[in-house]
Parts: sequence; structure tokens; C-alpha cells
Amino acid sequence: MYLKQIEVVGFRGIHRLSFQLRSNMVLIGENAWGKSSLLDLLSLIFNKEAEPYQFQADDFFYSMQEGEIKKVSSINLLFTFSESELGELQFPTQHFLHPIKVKHEDGFDRIYLRVFAEQTVSGEICTTYNFIDEQGNVIALEEAQQTKLVSRLIQRHTVYRFRDARLVKQPIELQPIHFSKNLTPEIIELFTAVMTLLRYYFILERNRQTAIGDTSLLWQQAKKLAEQLRVGDEKLRRYFFVYLVKHFLPDDKTLFSQVSNPILLFEDPESRLHPRLMAIMWDLLSYIPLQRLITTNSVELLSNVPLHSICRLVRGEDRIQSYQLDRHDLGKVDLRRLTFHIHYNRSLVLFSRAWIFVEGETEVWILNELAKVLDINLENEGIRIVEFAQCGIKPLIKYANLMGIAWHLLTDGDEAGRKYVAVATELLRENEHALDKITALPKRDIEHYFYDNGFEFVFKHLARLPEKHNYSKAQIIQRAIQNTSKPDLALAIVKAVKQSDNQLIPLLFRRLFSKMLLIAKEQGI
Repeated sequence: MYLKQIEVVGFRGIHRLSFQLRSNMVLIGENAWGKSSLLDLLSLIFNKEAEPYQFQADDFFYSMQEGEIKKVSSINLLFTFSESELGELQFPTQHFLHPIKVKHEDGFDRIYLRVFAEQTVSGEICTTYNFIDEQGNVIALEEAQQTKLVSRLIQRHTVYRFRDARLVKQPIELQPIHFSKNLTPEIIELFTAVMTLLRYYFILERNRQTAIGDTSLLWQQAKKLAEQLRVGDEKLRRYFFVYLVKHFLPDDKTLFSQVSNPILLFEDPESRLHPRLMAIMWDLLSYIPLQRLITTNSVELLSNVPLHSICRLVRGEDRIQSYQLDRHDLGKVDLRRLTFHIHYNRSLVLFSRAWIFVEGETEVWILNELAKVLDINLENEGIRIVEFAQCGIKPLIKYANLMGIAWHLLTDGDEAGRKYVAVATELLRENEHALDKITALPKRDIEHYFYDNGFEFVFKHLARLPEKHNYSKAQIIQRAIQNTSKPDLALAIVKAVKQSDNQLIPLLFRRLFSKMLLIAKEQGI
């Protein structure tokens, strides 16, 4: 089984949050989305001691309202577990979970664990753990049976949290490992190298014996193990999985079978690892049959993650909103185009609040330069200019809508531009208006637009026209582009703008930037 959904109300920095998980999930968002609160919560509930956590006074969410601190009086949590494969709970090792399993319409049985804490007026805090059915009713169990099931479920899905070891306050004691006789000395050496790296970068040990020094050889061994796991059989992967988990068992009396579905939390691994090393670690983790939850601000890490595994979290006034792709939201062709266009080439756009869609390179350069002239820092505002010619506008707008990213389309006034406008109009959501989301240039392209709006002299200068000529407007523009480059054309236009004390900036672009600043601010608090 795996943890499929988390619902949180009233815990620390989280007023309200609900999102679905997969076996591998990467969480991205701005600093205030509640990352620390979520990771703390998972670590506290699914602790390796398997003791039901009792909430404290400072665990309750509070906010400032009209200059006063308003604190909630209850914490409500719901953890939904799902079968990984049909009939999984019918296995003999799963029979103890039968009293709390719940049928689901998709055929995969569920287990619902609800945790509720309430603080009375006197300050006393009562924490209860219950299993519920699909209607939200508590499943009747004897107290001893319920306590045992809660403990076993927590233990089975123990959370192992990895973060920069320099930030860890509570040291841990790792268990010694006795290797299987089926493993060769070479494999044992590779396993040991990976564990040594984890200990060095992410674990504060109570009794660290030796310094490590140069880690380059260890990384070579980690890379070699990743290659062997990729081409090896399932048995080797299983051995590696068991080897890692056994290090973190609370004591030598705990059996591996009791912690068979742990959850790995990796908090901002880029804080310690070079992008190349991060890619090696990611490759290794992908071969381990356990659930992984990773938080990151790393473009390099995102380039290794399937788009379906990315969850974007945005803090709003009354809740933290989550956005992610469902498996059937995009067709195969759209997903392939998006993966190439955004994922591998422009992963930085995934961290943005708003996108401006433009057709080509000229628009990218001109808009970026005009923003600088207007003292608008697009990056600070969370605004990215995204060129869509290679990918197509439809999959990009679909993805932006699904991931909660605001967007605006700037398009040419030619036939192709009118088609893009039609596509964008079809994808507008309820209560959205074309005037707010789409800007169509009143000319065939952006070059003709600037030519007709006070920049004719710029194009003629770049075109290097002879004294006598009968070139048409289109020919002059073409000569200007051929004699220079699109970046240089943008810089020449901006230079003319500066010389005019910004008076030459067309009203259309001033309005466009004003709209984008407004909608970017609306995307978070």
C-alpha cells in the first residue's frame, strides 16, 4: 500500500491543505507554501517509534487578524492509503488490515486514518486516532485492537526524512547491517558507498566514527550501482531496498517486515548536491520500490522528473492550493511536446506565477528589454515569457490551467495569429474573458507593429538602405532583420525608447505589463 492522499486542517503553518500523492512526488512552490509544517507533520505522525503523536499547544494554526492573534482550537488530519495493486490486501501478510479496509469504486481498497486534536478552554489537549469508512463514520473496534492497528500502520509507513545534515538538530543512531551471503563483495562495497554518502550529506549521527574526506570515489561507485540496478534483476533491487531500510530500524528487535512500506522525504537535496550528483542520486532512488516525496527549488532536479510527478503548491488566503496533472489530463502527443518544451529546456518556468505566451524569439527579446526599461523585474514578480512556436499554444495553455499558472497570450495579427486566438478563446475557463487573457497585435507581426508605431527610423537604419531605393515596408523590415539579429533588433528598439525618455513605448505593451503584474500578485500572498 502507499499513502495516496493527505488532508490537513489547522496544523502549524497550514490552515487547510489537500493533495494527492503518487509513488514518486516532487513538491514545488514559493517559500511560504507550508513545506516545513507538512514535512514536520509527516515525520511526527509516521515516526519510527510507531507511537501515536500527541499534539502540543504550538502545533495549532494561528493567524493575525486585525492586529490580534487568532488560534484555531482543533487539528483535523486525514491520511488515505490505497492498494498499489488490485487484491493486495488479500495477501496473507495483509490480513491484519482487513478490519479497517474500505472498498472503493476504482477497485483498489482504501484505509482511512483520521487524526483529531482539540484544545479546550483550559488548555488541555486531547488527541485521537480513528479509522473511518467511506462515509466518514468511525469503524468500531476494540480499544486494544485499534491501538495496535494504528501503531502497526504507522510503523509500516515510517517516514525517513533526509535534509542537509548541518541543519538537523536531533541525531540518530543507525543499526549495524549483516549482509546476505548471496551478495558479492563488489555489490556490498557499492551498497556501502551509497549509505556512506547518505550519512555524510543528510544524516546527523550520534556516534560518527570517521571523517570521509574526498567523496569522488564514492560517487563513482554510486553511479556504478545505478547502472547495475538498471540492468539487474528485481532481486538485486530488493536487496538494496532492504539494506537501506534496515539501517533506520529503531532497534535490533524490529523486523524488516514491520517496516515494509516506508516513505522517504528528501528536503531540498540541491542544498548539498551538485546537479550531476543529484542526477545520480535520483537515478538510484528510482530503482527502490518505496514511496518518495521530495521538495525542491532545483531546475536540474525537475528536468529528471516526469510532469505527472510534479505538484505545485500555492498559499492563498484561506488554504494552500495544490495543482498537479491527472494521468488523463493530457494526451500522449501534448504530453510529449510539453515534456520536451518545458521540462527539459525551460524547467525554470515551472516556478513562475504567470506566463506570457509569445510566438517567437523577437517577442522574447523585446518584451524582456522593455520590462527592464520600465523597471519591471519579471523574475522577481514571478513572470516568465514562454515562446510557444515549437510546442504549440494548446498544450501549454492546458498545462498552465491545470497547474494554476496564470497566463496571457500575445499574438500576431496575421492568419496564424487569429488561429492562436481562437484556440486560446476555446480554453478560457468560466469567468475568464478574452480581453483579459489575449492581446492580438493590430499588425501582421511585432516588427510591423513597431515600424508603424514610431520606430520606422530604427528599421531603416538597420536595413542600411541606399540613398535611392524603392523598397516596400516589408522589404525594409526583412533587410533590417537580415543585416542584424533579433536580439540586436530588440536592443535597437529599446535604445530608441530610452532616447525618447520612454515616450515611445506603445500603450499596448504598457497595458500588457500592467495586467501581468496584477495577475502575478493575485497568484499568491
